[in-house]
Amino acid sequence: MKRLVMVMMGVGLLLAGGCVTMVDQNTMAQQQADMERMREDVQRLHEKLNGIELEQQNLTRDIGSARGSSKDDGVIRNRLDTLERQVQSLAAGREADRKEIVNKVANLVGSSSEGGSSTGHSSSSHSSAGSSQTGYEHVVEPGQSLSAIAAAYKVSMTSIKKANNLKSSNLRAGQKLFIPKN
Repeated sequence: MKRLVMVMMGVGLLLAGGCVTMVDQNTMAQQQADMERMREDVQRLHEKLNGIELEQQNLTRDIGSARGSSKDDGVIRNRLDTLERQVQSLAAGREADRKEIVNKVANLVGSSSEGGSSTGHSSSSHSSAGSSQTGYEHVVEPGQSLSAIAAAYKVSMTSIKKANNLKSSNLRAGQKLFIPKN
């Protein structure tokens, strides 16, 4: 019996020891799982930190670029101002050239009409409603418009219409117009 008690105590100790081992193994497994989760959390935080550092570097670079571009903006603005002045100068030159061409054409038209050439222009005087005017006689050529004729003689369309009692600006080829001198 003593032996039986001893065997039973041994078995009891083994069983009790096995429970402790199982509890320790369960605890250790839980702790290992917890440690693994903590490692994963640390890894995620580390990746997030790397992302934040990269974003900070990008922002720092962008700020530097913005500072540099603000200097470039001043240079660009100055260049645009210079270009705009050049464009305005060219436009003024073009307008002066246009006026010079119109004056030359008008002088040619005026000189040819004074000489009685065959261009359809001749110097004449015109009287209407008791007032006498001096000017030119112009024979309308195909495709000519009243505005072109007025520009060539440096007179207004209204003065030509009034001198010729025209109700509209429509002209026909061969029509004779009196162009008053200014």
